[in-house]
Amino acid sequence: MTKKGVFFMPGNTWLHRLDPATKTAALVIVSAAALLTEEPLPVFVLCAGIVLIAVLSRLFWPFVRSLRFLAPLFLFVLLIDAFFPRAISGAVYFTVAIGPFPVTLSEGGILFSLAMGLRLLVIGGYSFLFIMTTPFSEFVGSMRSIGLPNTLAFSLGYALRSISALTADLAGIMDAQRSRGLEFDRGNLLENRHKILALFVPATVSVLSRARQVSEAMECRGFGCTGHPTRYGQGSVTREDAYHIALVLACAAIAAALS
Repeated sequence: MTKKGVFFMPGNTWLHRLDPATKTAALVIVSAAALLTEEPLPVFVLCAGIVLIAVLSRLFWPFVRSLRFLAPLFLFVLLIDAFFPRAISGAVYFTVAIGPFPVTLSEGGILFSLAMGLRLLVIGGYSFLFIMTTPFSEFVGSMRSIGLPNTLAFSLGYALRSISALTADLAGIMDAQRSRGLEFDRGNLLENRHKILALFVPATVSVLSRARQVSEAMECRGFGCTGHPTRYGQGSVTREDAYHIALVLACAAIAAALS
């Protein structure tokens, strides 16, 4: 069966070889640069930089396929920000009142919605690349090597691992429910509320079951018995890490200049 979701993909690409701390710093820089602007052109530059990183890492098609998980949220952001803008500017194409809510489509609203949609793709896209190229053990080890407490490093790493596990669980549950005749693609949100419940309840049971298994495994391995556990691997920063940070900073600087 083909995996559905965003998973770690073993490989020896440029992005795989980077230290997880470098990729974490790059994610922070990219996210901050995207959140500090509300214009489409600077965010487009950041988006182009993320695509370039995917191409250089030979992960372009897996990266594109992963973005389909953001498609519903991307369309929702575009529609909400386009028709319910915070401020109206430029040419106004139409306006209508639906109850107490004014619905307006203007040039400024379209540009703002495009910027917000691209912002989502920038942050989500680099996060997906991070997940696809960063193994759980290396991430935890890197966070510990830079001085992060062991419990916090493990919690962050487990959160990273849980994203892949949760998407796999949801895909499996949806396939199982479809085999029983439940159709998720028909009807609106109100009509599908019982279908969402059929997805939410098994997913909750799966999450609780995994949490119990993980806690039992941690107890068996003596997690928390010592404040400074030893480890074999040591992180290493190479020229590739410097090149990656330089590329991310260059994209952020261009975006800032265009803002």
